[in-house]
Amino acid sequence: MRIVFLCSEYEGLLKTGGLADATRGLALAFHKLGHDVEVVMPRYANLYNVPVQAEWQSLYFQLGYQSYGCAIRHLDVDGIKVSLVEHHEFFQRPRPYDDGYHAYGDNSQRFAVFCKAALLYLQQQETAIDVIHGHDWQSALAACYLKGMKSGALTQSKFVLTIHNAAYQQGINRQHLSLLDLHHWHLPSEIPLTHLALGVWQADAVNTVSPGYRDELLSEPAANGLAPLYQARAEQFVGILNGCDYSKWDPSTDLSLPASFSVTDLSGKARCKTELRRQYQLADLKVPLIVSVSRVTAQKGFDYLIPALNQWLGQGKAQVLLMGTGEVQYIDGLKQLQTRYPENYRFIEGFDESLSHQVEAAGDFFLMPSLFEPCGLNQIYSLKYGTVPIVRSTGGLKDTVVPLQAKNSTGIRFEDASVSALLAALDEAVALFSDQRKYKTVQKRGMNQVFDWQRAALQYVDLFQ
Repeated sequence: MRIVFLCSEYEGLLKTGGLADATRGLALAFHKLGHDVEVVMPRYANLYNVPVQAEWQSLYFQLGYQSYGCAIRHLDVDGIKVSLVEHHEFFQRPRPYDDGYHAYGDNSQRFAVFCKAALLYLQQQETAIDVIHGHDWQSALAACYLKGMKSGALTQSKFVLTIHNAAYQQGINRQHLSLLDLHHWHLPSEIPLTHLALGVWQADAVNTVSPGYRDELLSEPAANGLAPLYQARAEQFVGILNGCDYSKWDPSTDLSLPASFSVTDLSGKARCKTELRRQYQLADLKVPLIVSVSRVTAQKGFDYLIPALNQWLGQGKAQVLLMGTGEVQYIDGLKQLQTRYPENYRFIEGFDESLSHQVEAAGDFFLMPSLFEPCGLNQIYSLKYGTVPIVRSTGGLKDTVVPLQAKNSTGIRFEDASVSALLAALDEAVALFSDQRKYKTVQKRGMNQVFDWQRAALQYVDLFQ
């Protein structure tokens, strides 16, 4: 098949989160299966430093009552053709979605222009396109625009929308419907007027990045007002679990680590733990090291994680090391914990790719107490790195981590997003660690799990067909 991605991020070009990992991992998996894959995304400011091919195209078009001009630049990334939609005013900005504090006020218009320009570029191609694969709200309006552009290479094209995070919808001001060329679309009155809602409504099929998240979106509050729409699309609404790029996330070949290790030889993992403790001045005690790498936001459970740690760290049952960046009120709370518990707690503000691998490798447990998690990748990395996950039972976390009570356990799961439930899970982890025979069994079982992109890509191909 000829498959074209419309996306706002692609790992290696621009990344703010798991969306970029997913688009790259999936595109490469389709390519390996023999499909013809192209990626179309905006040309952000940082991509003006990336060498592009000499060949390029110009587009002039009307959207609503305004005229626009865009250039289409091309490059090759690991054998995948990537086409960049260039519009200086809209995309040549330091950050893709916000100024560091607030979302850009013209995001709705920016990504409407991206969708329209991408479709016009694709329409003019010589080879028919089977599937346009949109990712998140930034591509969603293409599902609407495609309905009126069924000619040229798009004559038989279908549109599939993948939802990586349904919390982000991008609202539309009703007064701007004509500006976006959407005035003739009448979304049912009970559905919020958003990019995502219009995309879900008009796409030929919709999916989320895990079966568990798909099920959660059928009801509120998880659906953020779109439950009736997801329910109406139930027959064309599926969950396909994301994959992991094991060429980058494998402790036996990971060059970021001070020592390599595998399920058959874990000695290197002990060295990784010792080195991280030394680097961050944590004593080499016979207690578990619990780690986390996370965006520091409400979604990730920090509203109850910080009070829970404030109660628990004083008991000296474990050491905790967290790394992340995000919202100021949570960052301040995490820093205060370090002042209060300097002997067994560290917070690393910021993000470093190499260090994130080292943290994953050094931990005995990995903590993910998310309020919701469409798929989650860190728990998958943690399984491979022998760092037993402690997760809340939601979305993709529920789909990938088998609880301690099951015979084939790979980690610890807890249900309620509460201080008491998290404290119980932390105590459960300490108890498991004290029984090293049982801990090793759970650890090694997790390391043998495989969540690769090939499996995911085959499920997408079934959906496309």
